Order: sequence, then C-alpha cells, then structure tokens
Amino acid sequence: MIDSESPAPALIAGFVQAAETARQAEDAYRKEAAARIATLAGARATAFRRLNLVRSVATAIAEAEEPEKAVARARFVIAQTLGWEEPGPRQALVLDRLSPFLEALSASLAPGAAAADGNAAESGAAAALRRFEDWYRAETGSEFYALFERYMPETPRVDF
Repeated sequence: MIDSESPAPALIAGFVQAAETARQAEDAYRKEAAARIATLAGARATAFRRLNLVRSVATAIAEAEEPEKAVARARFVIAQTLGWEEPGPRQALVLDRLSPFLEALSASLAPGAAAADGNAAESGAAAALRRFEDWYRAETGSEFYALFERYMPETPRVDF
C-alpha cells in the first residue's frame, strides 16, 4: 500500500498529466492531419476533374468535322458529361460563361496555331478557364468541378 505522504502519488500524478498532455497533442495532430489530407484530396479531385474536362473538350474540338461547330460540340460534350439532357437557363448560363475558354482552346488547337504562338494561345485558354472558375465560385459559392461528383447509392447484392 502506498502511503499518502510518500512521493509516489505526486510522481504518479505528474505521469498522469504527461500522459494526458501527450494524448491531447496526438489528438490535435490527428485532426490537423485529417484536415490537411481532406484539403489535399479536394485539390487532387479538382485537378483531375479539370484535366478530364479539358481533355474531353479538346478531343471534341479536335474531332469536330467543321471548325465553326467545334465550340458547340464541346458545349454538348460538357452538358452530356454533367447529365444536362436539356440545359435550362441556369445550365445555359454556365455553358455561355464557359464559351470564352472553349473558343480560346479551339483557337489554340487550330492548324497553324502552335506554329504561330502556341504558348500564348494555351495560356489564353488557361486564363479563360480560371476566369470562368472564379466567376462560378463567386456566383454559386462552390467549385464548378463539384458538379462532376456523382453519388452512387449502394445497391443490394442479391444472390439467386
């Protein structure tokens, strides 16, 4: 039995406090790490969604049979990707605001554009896309690429 006047209770109390401090520090670090991981995952998802968007519209523009219809084809591809079968006024506004980017991208993909000044055309498309993203964020309070998230409900598995 430990005597209440011995130094052991004070020693144990000090170790209890040290253990609690260490637990709190670990918990705080885990919260920070989880928040940082979530931020990085969001940035990664946005970067890949942006890449996939640009890749799909660049392909649509390049495959357009008539250059003057390339932007319309790219708008159609975006609407399809987002599940907008018949775009309403709000969706049409988004597509309209995306058009300067699509036009700049189309110009950069036009024959002879790379020879003239491909870097300027590409940076023009990138700047137009950034302007659109900024407009969308200011207009809606969310990121444009969040529209590409697809919730897939779990379906029950049935064995026969």
